[in-house]
Amino acid sequence: MPSLADRLATQVVKAIGIKRKLTRLAEVENDPPRLAELVRKLRRFSRPRPPRSLLRRWNFETLDSAGHDLHVATSRQGRSGRAILYLHGGGYMFGPFGTDWAACDRVASSTGCDFALFDYPKVPDHQARQTIAATKRAYGLIADQYGAENMILIGTSAGGGLALTVMMQVRDDGGALPATAILISPGVDLTLADPIGDLEPGDALLSVAHVTSAGRLYSGELAADDPSVSPLFGDLGRLPPLHVFAATAEILYPSLRTFVAKAREAGNDASLIIGEGQQHTWPLSPTPDGRKALREIAAIVGPA
Repeated sequence: MPSLADRLATQVVKAIGIKRKLTRLAEVENDPPRLAELVRKLRRFSRPRPPRSLLRRWNFETLDSAGHDLHVATSRQGRSGRAILYLHGGGYMFGPFGTDWAACDRVASSTGCDFALFDYPKVPDHQARQTIAATKRAYGLIADQYGAENMILIGTSAGGGLALTVMMQVRDDGGALPATAILISPGVDLTLADPIGDLEPGDALLSVAHVTSAGRLYSGELAADDPSVSPLFGDLGRLPPLHVFAATAEILYPSLRTFVAKAREAGNDASLIIGEGQQHTWPLSPTPDGRKALREIAAIVGPA
């Protein structure tokens, strides 16, 4: 049961109308000029550069990964031997957001890790093939610096799906995988093939129309059920331990249960951490339940 503060935060999100704004994107999916204009307006909430508060506490270096910024933060006390690579959410159209930076700061500070946040290519200017290629390069840059065995890959929402795709392709290429992966409400199936029942009215952020439209836009020349776009349909074997945070009030919940079951059937170590009554990506929420979930994530990461 969510805390009172969390329930109030959900009501605020509903009042702001974020879900309605995102659903409007689906309505103009086939009108590129209108889509681009709506995306531009909504991107005013994105925070592509480190906030000033973090600049005072971390040393930042910005690396280039296929023309996109990979922000690497190291402690003022010196470089750590472990690093978190964080892939943000935003439906492959937006982000990172202030909540992404705050989550990286909290988890890295409490574990003694460095962290890197990648501002990957986004729709409508880029599609899956470009986004995946750039993100694999960013992964390689951090793996080269720290060693893949000293990396923790964290992906939120769209970034969670992207994290899985990158790991699956790195595995297939014979590359080294991270020590573990933490996936927060990851987009594992952008077709939403699993029936969602009566979840949609209670989801404060996501609609079926928005998720499936974003999947079509992101996939480009690929099918929306291609494993590169929807990892649920790919080979989930031989991956590092997977820790999946899933909220029972989000429309992605059925697909996340299916994903974890399939990953286990493939011989993977996969855990499902359920947020009863919680909303999509609740660990990033600045509420008591969100802070508790971030502490769980920090415990999974462990000390550097």
